[in-house]
Amino acid sequence: MMAGLAITGSQRSVGVAAWREGGAIVSSDHDDPSRDRDWLWPSIDDVCVRAGLVPTALTWVAVDVGPGGFSGLRTTIAAAQSIATVHGLPCIAVPSALVAACSTWPDAGPRSPDAAHAVLAVKGTTAWIATLGRDERGWFQSAASVIEWGAWKPQVASMVLADAHCPASIVQVCQEHGVPIVEPTWSGLGVMAAAQRLWDECHRVAPSALSPEYAREPEAVTLWRQRHGG
Repeated sequence: MMAGLAITGSQRSVGVAAWREGGAIVSSDHDDPSRDRDWLWPSIDDVCVRAGLVPTALTWVAVDVGPGGFSGLRTTIAAAQSIATVHGLPCIAVPSALVAACSTWPDAGPRSPDAAHAVLAVKGTTAWIATLGRDERGWFQSAASVIEWGAWKPQVASMVLADAHCPASIVQVCQEHGVPIVEPTWSGLGVMAAAQRLWDECHRVAPSALSPEYAREPEAVTLWRQRHGG
């Protein structure tokens, strides 16, 4: 029996989902949870119990690898690594932009595009921009990198996933091309949907190979190097 656990915590929300073959996906999401308690491990326990899963029954563990927040990525990736290592499981590294597309538009429909861009990690004149497409099997990511957003243009008939930090020039160019901007979401269901496809396409790594995808060097790392001459 195939079964998976999926975790996302790259943004301000925490989401987990569990699934076993023949059953429905069970998820638990916390939008901008308070920091005075641990939401991750209790949520993992909760979805596994509700899905009728014990850790030894898992086939794989998937986790959102970013780009995203420094602490959130390190915490959720460490959780995925620990579970997978203890039980001898492979991991699936899921790009945050793909999680956003699968969470925001889980099903094909009149309000769901077949092509999209995700604008993440905006800083100065650059941003991490991913290009995503949808086929009969769902969403996939075709490209992603840090670019100068001043000269960027969206694909025709696409939509853009971007939050309130989206630069005004990107908003303007999207309006000029008739491309709607949609506030993205990240959920346990989204990371699970992305992970199921990636698993079928044999995108899997050892737990030790999981690492955060940062759009640029985290400020904490930069400060450490400056202080210690690294």
